Amino acid sequence: MRGKGLVWRLARPLLAVAFLAQVIVPLARIATSYRATEAGLSPAQVLVLSSAFALLPAFLAVGMGRYNDRQGAGGAALAGAVLLASGCAALLLPLATMAWLVLASVLLGLGQTLQLTALQAEIGSLRVQTHRERMVGGLMLWQAVGQIGAPLLLSLVALRGGNLPGNLAIVATTLAAFGAMTSILLYRNAAPPRSVETPASLRSIAGVPGLAWVIAGGSLCVAVQDLTLIYLPVVGETRSVPPVVVGALLMLFAVTQMLSRALHEPAAARFGPTLLLWGSVLGTGFSTAALALPVNVLLLAVALATSGFCLGFAITASVALTMRLAPPGARSTSLGLRLAINRAGQFAIPLVAGLIAAAQAGAVFLLLGLAVAGTGAAGFRRRR
Repeated sequence: MRGKGLVWRLARPLLAVAFLAQVIVPLARIATSYRATEAGLSPAQVLVLSSAFALLPAFLAVGMGRYNDRQGAGGAALAGAVLLASGCAALLLPLATMAWLVLASVLLGLGQTLQLTALQAEIGSLRVQTHRERMVGGLMLWQAVGQIGAPLLLSLVALRGGNLPGNLAIVATTLAAFGAMTSILLYRNAAPPRSVETPASLRSIAGVPGLAWVIAGGSLCVAVQDLTLIYLPVVGETRSVPPVVVGALLMLFAVTQMLSRALHEPAAARFGPTLLLWGSVLGTGFSTAALALPVNVLLLAVALATSGFCLGFAITASVALTMRLAPPGARSTSLGLRLAINRAGQFAIPLVAGLIAAAQAGAVFLLLGLAVAGTGAAGFRRRR
């Protein structure tokens, strides 16, 4: 069992890596969206890029989790940092072909997934439940703080003028270099490999009562977060909303997530983690569907703020409940399964949404919002 001193030594690099990754990946993906629209790619093609980000991780996340359970997660965190830096560097080149942007998206997706599985595995290696849940709250909070950084930098870079996609790529690549250096510190403080005599099967993990629904609800909310990030710039273009305003809206979206993640621990103690999860999933669904309405920027901001506030609770509660319900020797595998389903949703939903986007851009949010609201309602019924 790790003492408090070792937990603190792990927490500092872990939270720093989480913060930097949540600045780097959204910023690079926003740069990808603007480079794609600048090259004349359609909204449906932009959604294909979003799917490319999630495709390989959907197949590899469980294997990554099993590897972390057996071999430790320090190496995975370092490898993820290298892939993130490579994906950002790919955007520096003045190439805007569909194939090149798909390659950059794949590198970003693999890098982020390796880092996420590693960070969550390190938290899962803590044997005291209060330490784990406190660290989950810290992880989610600093990820939300990082999400504020990306739209803030978008607005600052847009105000500066010049080649917006290229300048965003320069900033993302510079931050990715710092992220790689920070990952070395995480590697040095990571938990040592531990033997797992009989790994839990995926069937036994999925058969844990309530776990499948927790993973499904959290995965849909992650898809909302991802699609809002990648698709709001496209909707902004169709509604003549300038990039500076889009950046401010995304920053509001991130700030409200940060607020709810900071409040997660007292809220879970007050309402219970299960009620908190399904109430926030339901709220996320309705507020996301509202983004499809042809409203002014002020009402769009209200819908985004509500969506972000509910998302912060939903995603944090989903991770905490997954760790609580998972078999002790297979926490990383269970989190890998959760992440695989997250990525499968991030792959499939944009493809389906792309068919709708050809007719009406905002309808993407309507489709996803109704699906999330339906899942939240079903979760409430099962809870009763």
